[in-house]
Amino acid sequence: GFGMGESPRWHDGRLWFASWGSNEIIAVNPDGTAEVVGPGGGGAGWATSWLPDGRMLVTGRELIRVEPDGSRVRHADLGHISPHGWSELTVDGRGNAYVNSLNFDFARFEELLGSGQAPGKIALVSADGEVREVADGLAFPNGMVVTPDNRTLIVAESFARRLTAFDIEGDGSLSNRRV
Repeated sequence: GFGMGESPRWHDGRLWFASWGSNEIIAVNPDGTAEVVGPGGGGAGWATSWLPDGRMLVTGRELIRVEPDGSRVRHADLGHISPHGWSELTVDGRGNAYVNSLNFDFARFEELLGSGQAPGKIALVSADGEVREVADGLAFPNGMVVTPDNRTLIVAESFARRLTAFDIEGDGSLSNRRV
């Protein structure tokens, strides 16, 4: 009954995911019972993750933070990096959020699939609120994860059929790009 489940995350003893078709954030308990915990980011290509203090982030046209009372506020303005919205995200143990943009109108997906074009970007929203681009030229960046030691970011490049890793520097910048 879910509409295109994406971006699975284990958090607080439950499996959470984005249900794009219904635009809902779903959490599933270990016994299999599911709960709609809130609205999603709208449209296709949004995800959730959590800051170290437990507040949820939701991507979409912008990066939204869900406050403890359930209200939603803009966490960061990313419009100067990409006007096309934001897809996957992951947060490291220091509170740095890494957010990727497909950097093209999602309606062009079929046209770009297999084209070799790599317009994707990764933006950093640092724990102190600084926003900057930290990687570009990614071929449809999709799932991302930070290793438990907070030293490596791994991103799936769907159009290139590869996983790409970056070293995470002390200021959150990415370096040493490699397959």
